[in-house]
Amino acid sequence: MEIRAECERKAGAWRVRVPELDNLLISTKRLDLATEQIKDLVHEYQGIDPCDVVVKVEAAMPGIMCDLEAAQIKMRESQRLQEEASREIRDVVSRLRSEGLSMRDIGVLLQISPQRVAQLTDSI
Repeated sequence: MEIRAECERKAGAWRVRVPELDNLLISTKRLDLATEQIKDLVHEYQGIDPCDVVVKVEAAMPGIMCDLEAAQIKMRESQRLQEEASREIRDVVSRLRSEGLSMRDIGVLLQISPQRVAQLTDSI
């Protein structure tokens, strides 16, 4: 079961509205406490195991949430590029090894240690 928690920061606390629970309003200092409280309430009133409840937190913090989403997009893109670069460097190491270069020579060319070259060779 998925429950939506509409969260808004007010006076140093979170005001949380839960539409699926008759617009229940709770106030808490931390969002993790709100999610646990919501799960407990669903269990108490509907008999659903707290482990089967997913609380989807929607925070209203204009400006900051957009910045957070932009940063998360960049992090995912960074991870994708890192994985791509890792595949490409392993391919380069493999091609250099097939040309007969030693691990030390490859290390000098790639500016990495021979041990790192060996690790890249082992992961091919």
